[in-house]
Amino acid sequence: MLRNAVYLAFRSLWWYRGRSSLIILCLAVTLWVPVTVRLLIDQFQQEILNRAAVTPLIIGASGSRIDLVLHGLYFQSAAPPSITMEESDYVANSDFAAAIPLHVRFRTQTVDRIDGAPLVGTTLEYFEFRNLKVAAGESLSRLGDCVLGAGFAERTGLRPGASLMSAPRNAFNLAGDYPLKMRVAGILGRSHSPDDEAVFIDIKTAWVIEGIGHGHQTLTKNDRAQLLSAGDSSKVTANASVLPYTEITAENETSFHFHGDEADFPISEVIAVPHDRQSQTLLLGRYASVRQSSAICVKPQSVVQDLLAMVFRVEELFRVVAIVSGLVTALLFGLVIFLGIRLRAAEMSTMQRLGSARGTTGLLVGTETTLMLISAIVMATGSALVTSHFGSQWLRQWLF
Repeated sequence: MLRNAVYLAFRSLWWYRGRSSLIILCLAVTLWVPVTVRLLIDQFQQEILNRAAVTPLIIGASGSRIDLVLHGLYFQSAAPPSITMEESDYVANSDFAAAIPLHVRFRTQTVDRIDGAPLVGTTLEYFEFRNLKVAAGESLSRLGDCVLGAGFAERTGLRPGASLMSAPRNAFNLAGDYPLKMRVAGILGRSHSPDDEAVFIDIKTAWVIEGIGHGHQTLTKNDRAQLLSAGDSSKVTANASVLPYTEITAENETSFHFHGDEADFPISEVIAVPHDRQSQTLLLGRYASVRQSSAICVKPQSVVQDLLAMVFRVEELFRVVAIVSGLVTALLFGLVIFLGIRLRAAEMSTMQRLGSARGTTGLLVGTETTLMLISAIVMATGSALVTSHFGSQWLRQWLF
């Protein structure tokens, strides 16, 4: 009996395929929207929580905990006030944790109309901590080198051996930091994280861009084009064409030097990796008491969870809207089925005259309805999976 009802229901849906397709499409869209949003939100929460969970502690200047954590994890939010390298040295000398300094205050210049990426000045320990491997070329080996994230390298088409310029923070300040022409030493493997869209440099290279470190040309009396005057002695005076170097090469690398104590040089934040849970607790205690005037120490996972609790409260409103929308759709669907039965009254009457029981008519309508629901659910689920697959990257970039 059921087999015959399924066959008749399928033939009926095919006969009225225009109406049936429209009903299935409307049902699929109604189901697709909440399912897709749910999948995207779950995936987004998992991704950002995973990155926060593997980052034990972040130390930075007193202020907004959220700005500090988002800048240290994603390199995209407003940069927090600077701290000094002394803070990193303090963490390393405390024997509680390993210290990984970050200097994230500059970006690269646009490449073929493609927006620049954040310049992340750090140490080689960062690559080990994030499990970042060089897929092409080599890692940072000398001052002025940079390593590209996989996503940025793919978008720009840059390869090892190419050059990349840093962007000055203020193009109208001629006395400020000079753009640095950096050599692309290598390209990192894809990590499916914000590291894919960043450019990494040694922290000393970041200080060169900052203007703390620089090199000078060695001039002789033979360099007439760059001399303002030259006496009989070995003393020469350069003209305005002699500027600090904007490119670090093997020939001039030794001329670059830094003024002042390295402990006073600026950094954005410090990633602290405690040796164990007890060391983490002790380090948090130090910053809650002894060091609270100079910096703060936060747990990124707790901060991100608090942020998600605030941001995704709107999800409750969306859930209510989805429920109301579903009820309205169910009522409209019921109305369409009822009107369809009324329009097919002559067909149903003919079936009964041929000997069909009244229950068969109800079974046929119920089977048609079930087939349309199943088709809509399958279509909505497939569309939601495809959308979440291609939309997760876009959502992460849009939010951060």
